[in-house]
Amino acid sequence: MFQLSAVAAGALGAGGGVLTPARAARRRRKVRAELAPSTVRPGELLTLTVVERLHQPRRIRVRDDSGLVWTRTARHRRSQVWTARPTEPGSGVVTAVVRRKDGRVFRRTVAYEVVGPEVTVGGTGPLIGMSAPAPEWDLRVAQVGAGLGARRIFADLADGADTQLRLVEEAHAAGMLPVVSYKVGGDAAGAAAGRFDAVAQQAAARLASYGLPTAVSFWHEPYGDLTGEQYAAASRRILPAFRQGELRVGPILNGWLLDNQVDVFTSFCPDDLFSLWDWFGIDTYESGTMASPGPAKPAQRLPALSAYLATRGHPTMPIGVGEYNGYSAATIAAAGTAILETPHVWFGCLWNSTESKGHVLEGERLAAFQQTLVAARA
Repeated sequence: MFQLSAVAAGALGAGGGVLTPARAARRRRKVRAELAPSTVRPGELLTLTVVERLHQPRRIRVRDDSGLVWTRTARHRRSQVWTARPTEPGSGVVTAVVRRKDGRVFRRTVAYEVVGPEVTVGGTGPLIGMSAPAPEWDLRVAQVGAGLGARRIFADLADGADTQLRLVEEAHAAGMLPVVSYKVGGDAAGAAAGRFDAVAQQAAARLASYGLPTAVSFWHEPYGDLTGEQYAAASRRILPAFRQGELRVGPILNGWLLDNQVDVFTSFCPDDLFSLWDWFGIDTYESGTMASPGPAKPAQRLPALSAYLATRGHPTMPIGVGEYNGYSAATIAAAGTAILETPHVWFGCLWNSTESKGHVLEGERLAAFQQTLVAARA
Protein backbone atom coordinates (compact mmCIF):
# COMPACT_ATOMS: atom_id res chain seq x y z
CA MET A 1 0.00 0.00 0.00
CA PHE A 2 1.27 3.43 -0.91
CA GLN A 3 2.14 5.56 2.14
CA LEU A 4 3.19 9.17 2.49
CA SER A 5 6.51 9.89 4.05
CA ALA A 6 6.48 11.90 7.25
CA VAL A 7 7.75 14.93 5.35
CA ALA A 8 5.14 14.60 2.63
CA ALA A 9 2.39 14.04 5.17
CA GLY A 10 3.48 17.16 7.01
CA ALA A 11 3.10 19.14 3.82
CA LEU A 12 -0.63 18.48 3.71
CA GLY A 13 -3.03 20.65 5.65
CA ALA A 14 -6.43 19.76 6.99
CA GLY A 15 -8.67 18.35 4.29
CA GLY A 16 -5.71 17.45 2.07
CA GLY A 17 -4.78 21.02 1.12
CA VAL A 18 -1.13 21.70 0.50
CA LEU A 19 0.56 23.27 3.50
CA THR A 20 3.17 25.52 1.92
CA PRO A 21 6.21 26.71 3.90
CA ALA A 22 4.60 30.13 4.26
CA ARG A 23 1.38 28.65 5.61
CA ALA A 24 3.32 26.36 7.94
CA ALA A 25 5.23 29.37 9.28
CA ARG A 26 2.00 31.24 9.93
CA ARG A 27 0.63 28.27 11.85
CA ARG A 28 3.73 28.19 14.05
CA ARG A 29 3.31 31.85 15.00
CA LYS A 30 2.29 32.54 18.54
CA VAL A 31 -0.11 35.23 17.30
CA ARG A 32 -2.03 35.34 14.02
CA ALA A 33 -4.46 37.93 12.66
CA GLU A 34 -6.72 37.10 9.74
CA LEU A 35 -9.15 39.38 7.94
CA ALA A 36 -12.02 37.87 5.95
CA PRO A 37 -13.04 39.36 3.68
CA SER A 38 -10.29 41.91 3.12
CA THR A 39 -12.18 43.75 0.36
CA VAL A 40 -15.67 45.09 1.06
CA ARG A 41 -18.05 47.78 -0.10
CA PRO A 42 -19.14 50.67 2.14
CA GLY A 43 -21.53 49.44 4.81
CA GLU A 44 -20.35 45.83 4.66
CA LEU A 45 -18.72 44.10 7.62
CA LEU A 46 -14.99 43.58 8.09
CA THR A 47 -14.20 40.69 10.43
CA LEU A 48 -10.79 40.35 12.10
CA THR A 49 -9.94 37.12 13.93
CA VAL A 50 -6.97 37.17 16.30
CA VAL A 51 -5.64 33.74 17.30
CA GLU A 52 -2.87 33.29 19.88
CA ARG A 53 -0.89 30.45 21.47
CA LEU A 54 0.49 32.30 24.46
CA HIS A 55 0.79 30.67 27.86
CA GLN A 56 0.75 33.85 29.92
CA PRO A 57 -2.12 36.24 30.54
CA ARG A 58 -2.33 38.73 27.69
CA ARG A 59 -4.25 41.80 26.57
CA ILE A 60 -5.42 42.36 23.00
CA ARG A 61 -6.14 45.71 21.42
CA VAL A 62 -6.97 46.62 17.81
CA ARG A 63 -5.83 49.84 16.10
CA ASP A 64 -6.71 51.21 12.67
CA ASP A 65 -4.61 53.73 10.77
CA SER A 66 -7.69 55.26 9.10
CA GLY A 67 -9.56 55.86 12.33
CA LEU A 68 -12.12 53.12 11.71
CA VAL A 69 -13.64 51.91 14.98
CA TRP A 70 -13.37 48.17 15.68
CA THR A 71 -15.55 46.37 18.23
CA ARG A 72 -14.84 43.04 19.90
CA THR A 73 -17.82 40.82 19.18
CA ALA A 74 -16.59 37.44 20.45
CA ARG A 75 -13.94 36.14 22.84
CA HIS A 76 -12.84 32.53 23.19
CA ARG A 77 -10.03 30.79 25.04
CA ARG A 78 -7.46 31.28 22.30
CA SER A 79 -9.09 33.77 19.95
CA GLN A 80 -11.03 36.98 19.66
CA VAL A 81 -13.24 38.34 16.87
CA TRP A 82 -13.34 42.06 16.09
CA THR A 83 -15.60 43.73 13.53
CA ALA A 84 -15.92 47.12 11.86
CA ARG A 85 -18.28 48.58 9.27
CA PRO A 86 -16.61 51.21 7.01
CA THR A 87 -18.86 53.83 5.43
CA GLU A 88 -16.54 55.38 2.84
CA PRO A 89 -14.40 53.93 0.02
CA GLY A 90 -10.68 53.83 0.69
CA SER A 91 -7.94 51.60 2.07
CA GLY A 92 -6.70 51.00 5.57
CA VAL A 93 -4.49 48.93 7.81
CA VAL A 94 -5.67 47.29 11.02
CA THR A 95 -3.17 46.13 13.64
CA ALA A 96 -3.80 43.63 16.43
CA VAL A 97 -1.57 44.47 19.40
CA VAL A 98 -1.15 41.62 21.89
CA ARG A 99 0.70 42.46 25.12
CA ARG A 100 1.81 39.54 27.24
CA LYS A 101 2.01 39.80 31.04
CA ASP A 102 5.82 39.78 30.92
CA GLY A 103 5.72 42.90 28.71
CA ARG A 104 6.45 41.30 25.37
CA VAL A 105 4.33 42.76 22.57
CA PHE A 106 3.19 40.97 19.39
CA ARG A 107 1.84 43.02 16.48
CA ARG A 108 0.05 41.63 13.47
CA THR A 109 -0.97 44.00 10.67
CA VAL A 110 -3.51 43.33 7.91
CA ALA A 111 -4.51 45.62 5.04
CA TYR A 112 -8.03 46.01 3.69
CA GLU A 113 -9.77 47.82 0.87
CA VAL A 114 -13.20 49.48 0.79
CA VAL A 115 -14.25 49.74 -2.83
CA GLY A 116 -16.83 52.15 -4.18
CA PRO A 117 -20.06 50.71 -5.54
CA GLU A 118 -19.90 49.62 -9.16
CA VAL A 119 -23.45 50.43 -10.09
CA THR A 120 -25.06 49.94 -13.45
CA VAL A 121 -28.72 50.89 -13.54
CA GLY A 122 -31.14 51.80 -16.25
CA GLY A 123 -30.66 51.00 -19.89
CA THR A 124 -31.74 52.98 -22.91
CA GLY A 125 -33.96 55.26 -20.83
CA PRO A 126 -36.16 55.55 -17.73
CA LEU A 127 -38.45 52.65 -16.92
CA ILE A 128 -42.07 53.71 -16.58
CA GLY A 129 -43.79 51.48 -14.06
CA MET A 130 -46.88 51.18 -11.94
CA SER A 131 -48.06 50.36 -8.45
CA ALA A 132 -51.45 48.77 -7.75
CA PRO A 133 -52.81 46.37 -5.10
CA ALA A 134 -52.01 42.76 -5.99
CA PRO A 135 -55.69 41.73 -6.44
CA GLU A 136 -56.12 44.57 -8.95
CA TRP A 137 -52.78 44.23 -10.75
CA ASP A 138 -53.89 42.21 -13.77
CA LEU A 139 -56.89 44.49 -14.32
CA ARG A 140 -54.77 47.67 -14.14
CA VAL A 141 -52.18 46.21 -16.53
CA ALA A 142 -54.91 45.36 -19.00
CA GLN A 143 -56.29 48.90 -18.73
CA VAL A 144 -53.00 50.76 -19.27
CA GLY A 145 -51.75 48.44 -21.99
CA ALA A 146 -48.25 47.51 -23.07
CA GLY A 147 -45.02 49.18 -22.09
CA LEU A 148 -44.72 48.86 -18.30
CA GLY A 149 -41.09 48.52 -17.27
CA ALA A 150 -41.27 48.39 -13.47
CA ARG A 151 -43.56 47.19 -10.68
CA ARG A 152 -43.68 48.65 -7.19
CA ILE A 153 -43.97 45.98 -4.48
CA PHE A 154 -44.49 46.43 -0.73
CA ALA A 155 -43.09 43.85 1.68
CA ASP A 156 -42.48 43.52 5.41
CA LEU A 157 -39.56 41.64 6.93
CA ALA A 158 -41.69 41.03 10.00
CA ASP A 159 -43.69 38.64 7.81
CA GLY A 160 -40.60 36.58 6.94
CA ALA A 161 -37.95 36.43 4.25
CA ASP A 162 -40.30 35.11 1.55
CA THR A 163 -42.86 37.89 1.87
CA GLN A 164 -44.06 39.07 -1.57
CA LEU A 165 -41.50 36.98 -3.45
CA ARG A 166 -44.28 35.70 -5.70
CA LEU A 167 -44.89 39.27 -6.89
CA VAL A 168 -41.17 39.72 -7.50
CA GLU A 169 -41.13 36.57 -9.60
CA GLU A 170 -44.15 37.79 -11.55
CA ALA A 171 -42.41 41.10 -12.25
CA HIS A 172 -39.27 39.36 -13.49
CA ALA A 173 -41.31 37.00 -15.65
CA ALA A 174 -43.05 40.00 -17.25
CA GLY A 175 -39.71 41.66 -17.97
CA MET A 176 -40.23 44.36 -15.36
CA LEU A 177 -37.91 45.78 -12.74
CA PRO A 178 -39.23 44.94 -9.25
CA VAL A 179 -39.04 47.98 -6.94
CA VAL A 180 -39.32 46.37 -3.51
CA SER A 181 -39.99 48.49 -0.44
CA TYR A 182 -39.36 46.71 2.87
CA LYS A 183 -40.64 47.67 6.30
CA VAL A 184 -40.20 45.92 9.65
CA GLY A 185 -43.59 45.72 11.29
CA GLY A 186 -43.25 49.25 12.61
CA ASP A 187 -40.24 48.29 14.74
CA ALA A 188 -37.52 50.71 13.63
CA ALA A 189 -35.77 50.46 17.01
CA GLY A 190 -35.66 46.68 16.67
CA ALA A 191 -34.23 47.01 13.18
CA ALA A 192 -31.50 49.34 14.44
CA ALA A 193 -30.72 46.89 17.24
CA GLY A 194 -30.28 43.98 14.81
CA ARG A 195 -33.59 42.20 15.39
CA PHE A 196 -34.15 41.79 11.65
CA ASP A 197 -30.57 41.09 10.56
CA ALA A 198 -31.12 37.40 9.90
CA VAL A 199 -34.37 37.77 7.99
CA ALA A 200 -32.91 40.65 5.94
CA GLN A 201 -29.97 38.46 4.95
CA GLN A 202 -32.32 35.64 3.98
CA ALA A 203 -34.57 37.94 1.96
CA ALA A 204 -31.58 39.46 0.20
CA ALA A 205 -30.21 36.03 -0.69
CA ARG A 206 -33.54 35.04 -2.19
CA LEU A 207 -33.79 38.23 -4.24
CA ALA A 208 -30.20 37.92 -5.41
CA SER A 209 -30.71 34.29 -6.41
CA TYR A 210 -32.83 35.42 -9.38
CA GLY A 211 -29.76 37.10 -10.88
CA LEU A 212 -31.87 39.95 -12.27
CA PRO A 213 -31.87 43.70 -11.58
CA THR A 214 -33.97 44.58 -8.54
CA ALA A 215 -34.38 47.90 -6.75
CA VAL A 216 -34.64 47.61 -2.96
CA SER A 217 -35.70 50.30 -0.51
CA PHE A 218 -36.25 50.45 3.25
CA TRP A 219 -39.13 52.26 4.96
CA HIS A 220 -40.45 54.42 2.12
CA GLU A 221 -41.75 57.87 3.05
CA PRO A 222 -40.29 57.76 6.57
CA TYR A 223 -41.28 61.31 7.53
CA GLY A 224 -44.20 61.18 9.94
CA ASP A 225 -43.23 57.70 11.15
CA LEU A 226 -39.60 58.22 12.16
CA THR A 227 -37.11 60.94 12.89
CA GLY A 228 -34.16 61.27 10.57
CA GLU A 229 -31.93 59.77 13.25
CA GLN A 230 -34.18 56.74 13.71
CA TYR A 231 -34.43 56.20 9.97
CA ALA A 232 -30.67 56.43 9.48
CA ALA A 233 -29.92 54.04 12.36
CA ALA A 234 -32.29 51.39 11.02
CA SER A 235 -31.09 51.86 7.43
CA ARG A 236 -27.47 51.34 8.44
CA ARG A 237 -28.42 47.98 9.90
CA ILE A 238 -30.84 46.69 7.25
CA LEU A 239 -29.46 47.87 3.89
CA PRO A 240 -25.96 46.29 3.84
CA ALA A 241 -27.49 42.81 3.58
CA PHE A 242 -29.11 43.78 0.26
CA ARG A 243 -25.91 45.00 -1.38
CA GLN A 244 -25.20 41.89 -3.41
CA GLY A 245 -25.60 40.51 -6.88
CA GLU A 246 -27.94 42.52 -9.11
CA LEU A 247 -29.69 44.19 -6.16
CA ARG A 248 -29.45 47.98 -5.89
CA VAL A 249 -30.54 49.84 -2.77
CA GLY A 250 -31.81 53.35 -2.26
CA PRO A 251 -34.22 55.48 -0.23
CA ILE A 252 -37.72 56.58 -1.19
CA LEU A 253 -38.30 59.79 0.77
CA ASN A 254 -41.28 62.15 1.04
CA GLY A 255 -40.85 64.24 -2.10
CA TRP A 256 -43.09 67.10 -0.94
CA LEU A 257 -40.46 68.03 1.66
CA LEU A 258 -38.40 69.41 -1.22
CA ASP A 259 -41.02 72.16 -1.69
CA ASN A 260 -40.20 74.10 1.48
CA GLN A 261 -38.69 71.77 4.11
CA VAL A 262 -35.33 70.88 2.63
CA ASP A 263 -33.69 70.86 6.07
CA VAL A 264 -36.14 68.16 7.20
CA PHE A 265 -35.55 66.25 3.96
CA THR A 266 -31.80 66.42 4.62
CA SER A 267 -32.22 64.95 8.11
CA PHE A 268 -33.17 61.66 6.44
CA CYS A 269 -30.06 61.50 4.26
CA PRO A 270 -26.88 62.04 6.32
CA ASP A 271 -23.61 61.85 4.41
CA ASP A 272 -22.74 58.30 5.41
CA LEU A 273 -25.95 56.83 3.96
CA PHE A 274 -24.93 57.96 0.49
CA SER A 275 -22.18 55.35 0.66
CA LEU A 276 -24.87 52.68 1.12
CA TRP A 277 -27.27 53.96 -1.54
CA ASP A 278 -26.92 53.09 -5.22
CA TRP A 279 -29.85 55.33 -6.22
CA PHE A 280 -32.07 57.96 -4.62
CA GLY A 281 -35.87 58.01 -4.81
CA ILE A 282 -38.94 59.96 -3.76
CA ASP A 283 -42.72 59.61 -3.84
CA THR A 284 -44.34 62.69 -5.35
CA TYR A 285 -48.01 63.72 -5.55
CA GLU A 286 -50.06 66.77 -6.43
CA SER A 287 -51.05 68.98 -3.53
CA GLY A 288 -54.69 69.71 -2.72
CA THR A 289 -57.54 67.39 -3.63
CA MET A 290 -59.25 66.13 -6.78
CA ALA A 291 -61.95 68.76 -6.29
CA SER A 292 -59.47 71.52 -5.49
CA PRO A 293 -55.93 70.82 -6.79
CA GLY A 294 -53.09 72.74 -5.15
CA PRO A 295 -50.14 74.58 -6.69
CA ALA A 296 -47.47 71.93 -5.97
CA LYS A 297 -47.17 69.40 -8.80
CA PRO A 298 -45.30 66.08 -8.89
CA ALA A 299 -43.28 67.08 -11.97
CA GLN A 300 -41.54 69.99 -10.25
CA ARG A 301 -39.83 67.75 -7.73
CA LEU A 302 -37.76 65.81 -10.28
CA PRO A 303 -35.53 68.75 -11.27
CA ALA A 304 -35.58 69.82 -7.61
CA LEU A 305 -34.25 66.42 -6.55
CA SER A 306 -31.64 66.46 -9.31
CA ALA A 307 -30.42 69.87 -8.12
CA TYR A 308 -30.44 68.72 -4.51
CA LEU A 309 -28.28 65.68 -5.28
CA ALA A 310 -25.81 67.95 -7.06
CA THR A 311 -25.50 70.11 -3.94
CA ARG A 312 -24.76 66.96 -1.93
CA GLY A 313 -21.98 65.98 -4.31
CA HIS A 314 -23.87 63.28 -6.24
CA PRO A 315 -24.90 64.92 -9.51
CA THR A 316 -25.07 61.67 -11.50
CA MET A 317 -26.74 59.47 -8.90
CA PRO A 318 -29.58 57.42 -10.43
CA ILE A 319 -33.04 58.68 -9.45
CA GLY A 320 -36.19 56.68 -8.75
CA VAL A 321 -39.82 57.70 -8.36
CA GLY A 322 -41.57 55.13 -6.20
CA GLU A 323 -45.03 56.67 -6.58
CA TYR A 324 -46.62 59.54 -8.47
CA ASN A 325 -50.17 60.50 -9.40
CA GLY A 326 -52.14 63.59 -10.37
CA TYR A 327 -55.66 64.97 -10.38
CA SER A 328 -55.65 65.87 -14.09
CA ALA A 329 -54.39 64.55 -17.40
CA ALA A 330 -52.09 67.57 -17.65
CA THR A 331 -50.51 66.83 -14.27
CA ILE A 332 -49.93 63.17 -15.12
CA ALA A 333 -48.53 64.03 -18.54
CA ALA A 334 -46.18 66.62 -17.05
CA ALA A 335 -44.94 64.15 -14.44
CA GLY A 336 -44.27 61.59 -17.15
CA THR A 337 -42.35 64.13 -19.19
CA ALA A 338 -40.26 65.08 -16.16
CA ILE A 339 -39.39 61.44 -15.52
CA LEU A 340 -38.38 60.94 -19.14
CA GLU A 341 -36.43 64.19 -19.49
CA THR A 342 -34.71 64.60 -16.11
CA PRO A 343 -31.16 63.17 -16.41
CA HIS A 344 -30.26 59.95 -14.62
CA VAL A 345 -33.81 58.79 -13.83
CA TRP A 346 -33.90 54.98 -13.53
CA PHE A 347 -37.60 54.33 -12.93
CA GLY A 348 -40.89 56.10 -12.24
CA CYS A 349 -43.97 54.21 -11.01
CA LEU A 350 -47.47 55.63 -11.17
CA TRP A 351 -49.70 54.85 -8.18
CA ASN A 352 -52.79 53.43 -9.89
CA SER A 353 -55.15 53.08 -6.95
CA THR A 354 -57.72 55.22 -5.17
CA GLU A 355 -56.04 55.45 -1.82
CA SER A 356 -54.55 58.36 0.14
CA LYS A 357 -53.72 60.99 -2.51
CA GLY A 358 -53.97 58.56 -5.41
CA HIS A 359 -56.83 57.98 -7.83
CA VAL A 360 -57.31 55.11 -10.28
CA LEU A 361 -56.56 56.13 -13.85
CA GLU A 362 -59.63 56.73 -15.96
CA GLY A 363 -60.53 58.66 -19.10
CA GLU A 364 -58.11 61.45 -19.99
CA ARG A 365 -55.87 60.69 -17.03
CA LEU A 366 -55.47 57.11 -18.24
CA ALA A 367 -54.77 58.33 -21.77
CA ALA A 368 -52.08 60.69 -20.46
CA PHE A 369 -50.26 57.82 -18.75
CA GLN A 370 -50.54 55.69 -21.88
CA GLN A 371 -48.90 58.49 -23.82
CA THR A 372 -46.00 58.42 -21.34
CA LEU A 373 -45.61 54.69 -21.98
CA VAL A 374 -45.53 55.28 -25.73
CA ALA A 375 -42.94 58.05 -25.32
CA ALA A 376 -40.79 55.78 -23.14
CA ARG A 377 -40.79 53.04 -25.79
CA ALA A 378 -39.89 55.59 -28.43
